Amino acid sequence: MRQILTDALCRTKPPRSGRLELADLRQAGLVLRLTSNAARSFAYRIRIPHSRKTLRATIGPYPATTLETARKRAKDMAAQVADGTNPIEARNAERNAAPTRTFQALTDRYLKEHAERHKRPRSAEEDRRNLAVHILPRWGKRDFRALRRADVIEVIESIVSSGKHAAGNRVHSLISKIFSFAIDADLLEANPAARLRRRGVEKVGRRVLDDAEIKVFWRSIVLPPVSRQVGLALRLALATAARASEIAGALKSEFENLDDAERAAWLVPGERAKNTI
Repeated sequence: MRQILTDALCRTKPPRSGRLELADLRQAGLVLRLTSNAARSFAYRIRIPHSRKTLRATIGPYPATTLETARKRAKDMAAQVADGTNPIEARNAERNAAPTRTFQALTDRYLKEHAERHKRPRSAEEDRRNLAVHILPRWGKRDFRALRRADVIEVIESIVSSGKHAAGNRVHSLISKIFSFAIDADLLEANPAARLRRRGVEKVGRRVLDDAEIKVFWRSIVLPPVSRQVGLALRLALATAARASEIAGALKSEFENLDDAERAAWLVPGERAKNTI
């Protein structure tokens, strides 16, 4: 039977035996099936162009699936057929690929292909820990393609509002890196955390030694229990404000005119200096 489906018609009395199909005149291909045990469900009848076969794609039971929803899904399937896609095959492919599209699956790839490969072990382990504590309990089973900016803000804000501002900023950075990895791997087209302002406010230490403290430091830093070698390195750090890595790798040959205070110099090679011209 073909007629315009209405909610009243969808609730019509079922047949005494067998089943009855009502085709919707408003949306081609949409049918409502009623069985003698009062079961009602929507489906979409597909005619495959090249084979002329008629297939049936289940949409859902009524009234859990509303008539409006059924029409929308049937319209989407009609568009797929017009593009040469079999909606049943596409849905099966989507279902089979679903386990690889969870956020858990994405993070597994991120850890293996990026963190463990390009980061120091301690940094990779910190990523793993933040994922386990703050992110995966919320997103582990979700399709990462469906995550939105609001989801990112919700996770970060839950951490920051508990007073853990630094942790919130670290998680913010990690989430953004994971989505950037997904873009590089051609799994996503946009990063929902891109250009999102940090919500945590971190207090940066600005302690400055006064002259008296510098005198005490200078005298005592070369005395036990600190070794003279470490103490001299710390003196050099105070005097030059050089990076620890530059001081640790310093060679005696890099120092010139140490017996002349006016001409004394330390020439850091370009390959060890972070900022070079």
